[in-house]
Amino acid sequence: MPRPASYSRLQVVLHWVVVALIIAAFLLSDQMDEWEDMPADAALPLHGIIGLTVFFLMLARLALRLFRGAPPPPKNDPAWQQRVAELTHWVLYALAIATPWSGGFAFYLRWEEAADVHELLKTLLLLTAAAHTAAALYHQFIVKDGLMARMGLRRP
Repeated sequence: MPRPASYSRLQVVLHWVVVALIIAAFLLSDQMDEWEDMPADAALPLHGIIGLTVFFLMLARLALRLFRGAPPPPKNDPAWQQRVAELTHWVLYALAIATPWSGGFAFYLRWEEAADVHELLKTLLLLTAAAHTAAALYHQFIVKDGLMARMGLRRP
């Protein structure tokens, strides 16, 4: 399948909405400290609603990625950087889907091990997102190849 020249507007919007929601979920994570004391049939706290939203939006992003594709990496990047970038994107997808899933298991099934997994996945998600952000900033300010424009809503 040929790769598109740029991300679609929907892909870009979903990317930034998911970024904002993950940041919000992280900032609200302290409200889940006493999750064991909450009744399983209680209205889901805002952190959980955000996680559920991230889960479904990431499924939509995954479907778009599989059916529409993504632009190719910059041609001037070494092959190893291109492979790392591709792997990082897929790891981000996997973590952004698995992290809310594990949180749901922890909350609804009262499964302590799932809560531990959720904490681990959250940490891995944040570290991978930080590496992804650092790479984007590297391209923007060091390489100056305009890579970040592909994730902007304004089109040249």
